[in-house]
Amino acid sequence: MAITPISAQLSSIEAIVQNGAAAAAKETGAASPFAEILKGAVNAVNTTDAQVKADQFAVATGQSDDLHTLMIDVSKADLALQTLVQLRNKALDAYNEIMKMSM
Repeated sequence: MAITPISAQLSSIEAIVQNGAAAAAKETGAASPFAEILKGAVNAVNTTDAQVKADQFAVATGQSDDLHTLMIDVSKADLALQTLVQLRNKALDAYNEIMKMSM
């Protein structure tokens, strides 16, 4: 079984968010607040992931001996990812509640 990297999944989530924000902006003239929050969460995950990769490379190649900084950045990346997952879960819960409503 092949394991896909999380960066591939994040790029697809980011594309969905951008398409949704563009559609909302066309309808209302401005981006929705939820789309902006979700876009910010995706960007935070991408930024923290890139920082962790850079720190891991620096520690692995001996360019840096700041292991504590790497661990702090890993914790930040984990927190950003957990926040994004919870935002996704809440959005899906809200969508499912709307779908349960009868007209």
